[in-house]
Amino acid sequence: MRVLLTILFLYSSLNVSAQFKSGFNANEATFTIAMNNSFNFIKQYGTNETIIPEQFNLHYTSNVLSMDNKFEVYENNNIGIINYRGSTDKMISWVENCYSAMIPAKGTIIIDEKEHDYAFATSENTAIHAGYGLTIVILSEAIKEQIKALNNKGIYHIIITGHSQGGALATMTRAYLENLPKGELSIRNRYKTYAYAQPMSGNKEFSEEYNTRFSDKGTSYSIINAEDPVPYMPFNYEEDKLITKEKISGWLFGKKEFKAKKLGQDAFIRLFERGLTGYVKGSNRLINKIIGLKFGKIVMPEFVADINYYPTGELKELPKFTYPKIEVDTRDLMEDQLKGLEQDANGKWYKKEAKFFQHKPYNYYVAVLKKWNTPAYYSLDEMYLVSDL
Repeated sequence: MRVLLTILFLYSSLNVSAQFKSGFNANEATFTIAMNNSFNFIKQYGTNETIIPEQFNLHYTSNVLSMDNKFEVYENNNIGIINYRGSTDKMISWVENCYSAMIPAKGTIIIDEKEHDYAFATSENTAIHAGYGLTIVILSEAIKEQIKALNNKGIYHIIITGHSQGGALATMTRAYLENLPKGELSIRNRYKTYAYAQPMSGNKEFSEEYNTRFSDKGTSYSIINAEDPVPYMPFNYEEDKLITKEKISGWLFGKKEFKAKKLGQDAFIRLFERGLTGYVKGSNRLINKIIGLKFGKIVMPEFVADINYYPTGELKELPKFTYPKIEVDTRDLMEDQLKGLEQDANGKWYKKEAKFFQHKPYNYYVAVLKKWNTPAYYSLDEMYLVSDL
């Protein structure tokens, strides 16, 4: 299937061999979001050749690991890319997302009677998403092995990327690698992170440490579409007073945007915070038992009494993705079949925007090109994937 006519042109101008520097790089954003579409293209078309930049060679593809996770490793002359797959339609993949009780960011997980020490941060009171933390612990040996393989080829500049669940795993991998004991990996390794549409993966203290160490240094980015619901998951709410004189003044005089939906959400969560915390911890104990059926008995650290997640990575926002107007001939449709359509002022019927359209990885790809690589955007052969409509 012909997906992109001009794929070679799109990347001919990417100087991926340039010096690895801190700071946001449009070329790096372009080829990482392209790679984030790899697994989807393979699933739909049987190949990812039309989306992967020609300068990069596939170094490694993992088996299916942990909770239906998978990652690829690409390389060129001096840059390696670790690319994580996002959520799949398997139940165990969504169990990983829903395993959202927090555990300490440093501790020990016992899997089938074997202890695994881990550290994702150094500061006290830092806590992380249990499901994503467990997955990185399970994947850690495979990841370290592939980094050593890149090092053996003289590659020490490594970008970690992923979309959705894969974006959260990219962030968690970065935190894990940067907190390894000295000597486990080469001190020459330098990392950079581009996470797309990632759900949040830790509490306020974790976010503050991560952002101070990496985001503020220009080496970790979170690229989101503000209309995509996933980056606001699992929970995030205002911890300070919801209504103050300063906030009211800002809302009245237009200095601060008033978001009624967000204010209501914050008020609801704070009102039922104790109950929600208990529910999350209780449901996650059940999830722990389910996961134990797959991996053997798992002993996790005690859950932390915190459900308030905070974003990580320097934020880069994309504009809302525009859903194309797809007219539908309704002459042979029954009345109940019109419920999935919308009608304009002229009486014409159109398809309603598909669920999670604002989250799809190909739409992120198109939006990244539109914002940071305009010539490539206007050379695209396909602005949408039919399967996303």
